[in-house]
Amino acid sequence: MKDIAKRNHSCRYYVDTRLKVAKTQTQENFPEYHRSSEVYKLLTDLIEVNAKGFRGVVVTALTGLYLNENYDPINDFYNCNPRSIFEGGIWYALQENSIPCGKSDPLNVAKNANKLSIEWAKGKRPQSAAMAVVRFLEIIMESGKLNRARLIDYFFFRLCEYAKSITTYEVIQIESSASKQHLGSLLTDFALKYPESGNISQYLVFQLLACVFDSSTTEVVGGEESVFGTNTTSKKPADIWLKLNGVETNLFEVTVKQVSKKRLDDSLDALKSTGHLDHPVTFICRIPTDITELDVKNGSYSYKGKTFDFVDFKYFCCSLFAILSEKEFKSVFTNVAVFVQDMHISMKTKKGWNEFFSKKS
Repeated sequence: MKDIAKRNHSCRYYVDTRLKVAKTQTQENFPEYHRSSEVYKLLTDLIEVNAKGFRGVVVTALTGLYLNENYDPINDFYNCNPRSIFEGGIWYALQENSIPCGKSDPLNVAKNANKLSIEWAKGKRPQSAAMAVVRFLEIIMESGKLNRARLIDYFFFRLCEYAKSITTYEVIQIESSASKQHLGSLLTDFALKYPESGNISQYLVFQLLACVFDSSTTEVVGGEESVFGTNTTSKKPADIWLKLNGVETNLFEVTVKQVSKKRLDDSLDALKSTGHLDHPVTFICRIPTDITELDVKNGSYSYKGKTFDFVDFKYFCCSLFAILSEKEFKSVFTNVAVFVQDMHISMKTKKGWNEFFSKKS
């Protein structure tokens, strides 16, 4: 275990050092990688995308080469123990340097894929980013020592430049005399149009519930965690739940995707693993869009002995907006705006926020 901890610390130090050096450089330091060069275009496709995993795969591969110069990330990606070195070392360096990343980036896009080949890249979303991973690593592996060092330095420079463009982008604050229902309806529509893999919609529901129960003894739990992890693996009974005197009462699943029977199976697995099978579960989703595969009647559906309730996302949110005070209402808007400003939220969503509210509020 000591050897693993030492290795992961070395990975963290390596990535942190590369990023700190990159922050002192400009594009002028890399004249060979001008805008029309293949490398420039590859890194644009690879780095400047909403999907974080492709960047994480390359960071992990380069760190693997740092640990072992004979490592072959293209044909034997898993030989560097990607999960361990990323989650135990690389992730911390990326976080500390404000680089947008997920907790398990390499596994999100390269799970069980030992070869990072064209075949692996086909069908990935976006495919251009996956193709760029393969081609960039091919160039890395074909290069001599000096050229490889330049390419690696340039990759980390472009990574920092992209992170800077996200962290310095400011989302507008809402200043309007419009009614709560008008603005609340707009915020709900924004969460549906820019769900950010469910993060925005889940966070909005959490904020609304937190305000509603702020002065009560009921505690709102779970909504501030990322939705990228599954409930089963993170030992959560649901996305969000209420607790009264330390005892869970209502469980909520928030989604803007199709609620299939497989999704219900996942919920049952989470309930069983956490001992909450007898607790009421309500899916907050788009009705009827998300429940076309289920025979939901009068807002409920029974599956394998468990009854699940369903409410429409927009109706749910707008109903809660109606009972908030002006102070609470402004708090929800401010907190969601801060959440959208976070480095892990994509530029697409940030720009969407500014465009959405500058025109409609």
